Amino acid sequence: MLQPYEFNQIENQVLHLINVYKTVSDKNTLSANEMLVSETIRPLLGEEKYNEFESKIFDITLTKAKAEPIFRELKQQVIPFKLVTDKQIQKTFKKVKKIKYPIRDHYDFHDVTYFAWDDIGTQRKYITFYLDDKLVGLYGVMSTDVIKNVCSICHKVDNVAMFLTTTKSAGDGTYTKKGNYICKDSHKCNEQIENLDYLHDFYLTVSK
Repeated sequence: MLQPYEFNQIENQVLHLINVYKTVSDKNTLSANEMLVSETIRPLLGEEKYNEFESKIFDITLTKAKAEPIFRELKQQVIPFKLVTDKQIQKTFKKVKKIKYPIRDHYDFHDVTYFAWDDIGTQRKYITFYLDDKLVGLYGVMSTDVIKNVCSICHKVDNVAMFLTTTKSAGDGTYTKKGNYICKDSHKCNEQIENLDYLHDFYLTVSK
């Protein structure tokens, strides 16, 4: 089984390989790229699934159209993000008064590594995800100024805005503002995440 971010990594590796097949004719270069892709996706798929998909992926005639059924089949192996209830949200953000709960109907949780939603009225973005199987969360104010830059969560260049939190020091009770740039569109950000390291680093940076 795959986590959503692992599926993203496999998908991007296959799309990279398709581009190589389309633009490169040198056999040594092709072989080197195939080896690198294989080294990346084999541990994610496991031996059994890798052997099942190997001949489909490493095919010089592979195109995006031909890859779509492969991606659909792989998507069936993805473990969806565990649904976050209003009660869990209330517990996670217990210091927030009159929290705006998200509408979940339009979400495909097979795409979700972290679950986020916006409160337009307060300009807040709420972010939740599971850290060591425990739901954690943070919220911050999103700037209205959008720029093209690297997102601190997915680490891809996209339309980002400053996410700013206010944390209280345990020592003297003073408040500190911490922030970083993240994707304005959390759904797209989820589709671009390929590992958890940047998400965890972001969480530790702005919440502690």
